Amino acid sequence: MSRFRDPIHRCKAAAMSLVRRLGARAYLVFALVFSILIVADLGVLNLVAAADTKLFDTLISHRIRVPQPDPDIVIIDIDEASLAGMAKQHGRWPWPNRVMGELVDGIEAQKPRAIVFDILFSDPDVQRPESDAAFDAAIGRSTTTFFPMLRLDPRNDRLSRIPVGALPGVTALEQGADPRTPVAIILPKVPAAIDNGRLGTHQVHPDKDGIIRRYPAWLEHAGWRIPSLPQRIAEEFQFPGADRREVLLNWRGPPFTYRYVSFVDVYRDLAQGKKTRPANEFAGKIVVIGSTAPSLFDVKGTPMARIHPGVEILATAIDNFKRGDSLRERPPWVMMAAALLLIWSMAIALYRETRIEVFDAVFGVLQASLVLIAFATLNLSAWYLDTSAPLSLGVMYFTLARIYYRLSWKWLATSQVQDLTALTQGRRLLAVLAIRLEAARPSERRRLKGEIDRLVAKSRLDAGRVANLIEDPGLVQCVFADIMLVYWLCEDTNADWRSDAARIEASLSRGRAQYLDRGRLRFARRDSVICWQTTHGWTSAAFGTILAAMADTATPPISPGNKL
Repeated sequence: MSRFRDPIHRCKAAAMSLVRRLGARAYLVFALVFSILIVADLGVLNLVAAADTKLFDTLISHRIRVPQPDPDIVIIDIDEASLAGMAKQHGRWPWPNRVMGELVDGIEAQKPRAIVFDILFSDPDVQRPESDAAFDAAIGRSTTTFFPMLRLDPRNDRLSRIPVGALPGVTALEQGADPRTPVAIILPKVPAAIDNGRLGTHQVHPDKDGIIRRYPAWLEHAGWRIPSLPQRIAEEFQFPGADRREVLLNWRGPPFTYRYVSFVDVYRDLAQGKKTRPANEFAGKIVVIGSTAPSLFDVKGTPMARIHPGVEILATAIDNFKRGDSLRERPPWVMMAAALLLIWSMAIALYRETRIEVFDAVFGVLQASLVLIAFATLNLSAWYLDTSAPLSLGVMYFTLARIYYRLSWKWLATSQVQDLTALTQGRRLLAVLAIRLEAARPSERRRLKGEIDRLVAKSRLDAGRVANLIEDPGLVQCVFADIMLVYWLCEDTNADWRSDAARIEASLSRGRAQYLDRGRLRFARRDSVICWQTTHGWTSAAFGTILAAMADTATPPISPGNKL
C-alpha cells in the first residue's frame, strides 16, 4: 500500500500538519486550557486539593522550629493500664459515673483552671441511678468543668425537639434568626452540666483522605453559631480563640507530646489517705480527660501520625485557641493566581523561543524556590503558604510543553525521513528552499517563521520546515540562527515541487518587501535538489548532513542529477 494511502501515515500527516499550523502558538493554547481548568477547579473541581494536603503534611511533619506544647495543658489518660486497673473494683468500661464525680471533686480541690471532658455522656445509667445523681451533684459544685455535645447529621434536624436557641453558648449570626428551629444534637445527660452552660461541640471532620488537619471553631445552623469546645473555653477565659469558622491546626509534634498521667494512678492517689502525688499537681492547669486506649477507638489520622489519640487532637486545638497561633492561610484564589502567573510566564517564554536549557533551569529553580518559601514561612511564622497550586499545575504544564516541544521537533525535522526507511528501493527527491533573514530581531524571526509554517501547511507535496535548525540551542543555533529551510521529500522525481517553492517565495516577498529592500531577507538555493536511490541505510543523520550542506550559501548549487 502506498504510504499516501496508509491510515497510519495519514494520521501522522494530520498531526504534523496541526503542529505546523500551531507552531509556538500551541504553548499559548495550552496556557489558555490550563487557565480554564484552574478557574473550574477553584469553583467546582477541587483537583489541586490532594497536592495541597500532601505538601502540608510533608512540611508540617518536617519543621525545624516546632512550637512547644503548653505546659499548663495536662491529659488524664484512660489508657489500657487504667482499664485493667479499674476493672477489679468498677468493672469494665464504661465505669459508674460516680467515679468521674469523685475524680472531679479531687482535682477541683487543687484549683485547676478547667476540667475538660473528652467523653460524651450520652445516656443515663439506668442500672445505677444513684451513681448518676452523685456525678450530677459533683458537677453542680464544680466551677471549672466543660462538657462536649455532638452535632448529628443535619438531615435529622426535623426529628429533633431541641430548639437551637436553647443551647448554652449559642449566638445569633443574623437578625430574625428563629430560636425555635430544631437542631439534631446530643447533649450530656448530666443536668448540672447543661445548667452550668459550659458546653461545646468536639467533633472534627477529616479531609477526603481521612486525615484531620483542621478544627472547627463553631458550627452554623439556621442563623445561629454553635461554639466548639475549644472556642467555648477561649470565650470563658478570654483567650484569643479563633476568628475563622475553621482553623488549620498548628501541631505541636507527634502523638504523646503533651504531658500525660494515667487515670488509674490519679484516681487511686485521690482515694487513699496518704498522698504520693504532688498536692498542687493540677493547680492552674487545663485538665483534659480522655482516652488513648485502642479498645475505645478514639484514634484518628493526622499529618503527624496515622494513629493519633483523639484526646490529644482536642488538646492541640485548645492550645491553638489559647495562644491564638493556629495557622493562617491565604485565600485559595491567591495561589491559583500565582499558578496562572507561572503558567503564562512559561507559555510566553516558550512562545518567544527562550533557549530550552535556560527554560528548564529557570523552571527547576522556581519550583525549588516555591517549596523553600512555603517551608521557611511555616517555620518562621504562623502562616502556611500553600504553594501546591503553582507547584502541581506548573509541573503539569511544564511536562505537556516539553512533550510537545520534543514531538514537534522530532516530527518536523525527522519524521518524513524515517518514513522512507520502510520504502522499497527506487529514486526519490529531496528539495530545499533556503531563506536567510540577516540581522533580524528575535521578534521578526518569530513572525517570519509563523508565516512560513502557515504556507508550508498548504503544500501539496508534504513540505516541512526544519525547526531544529532555528529553535534548538547550542552550536547549531549559533551557525544557523538566521537560516530557515523548507524541504520536500517526494517519491516522484518529476513532482513539480518548484511551484510550491515559488508560491512560498512570492508570498514572503509580498509580505516582507521592506526586508528585501534593506537586504535583510533573501532566498538562496531555490533550485537546490538531490535525487537519490532509496536504500535501507538511509537515516535522519544523513538527512541532517545534506540540509547543513545546502544551508551553506558559499557552496555551489547541487544539481538534480546527484545521487546519494
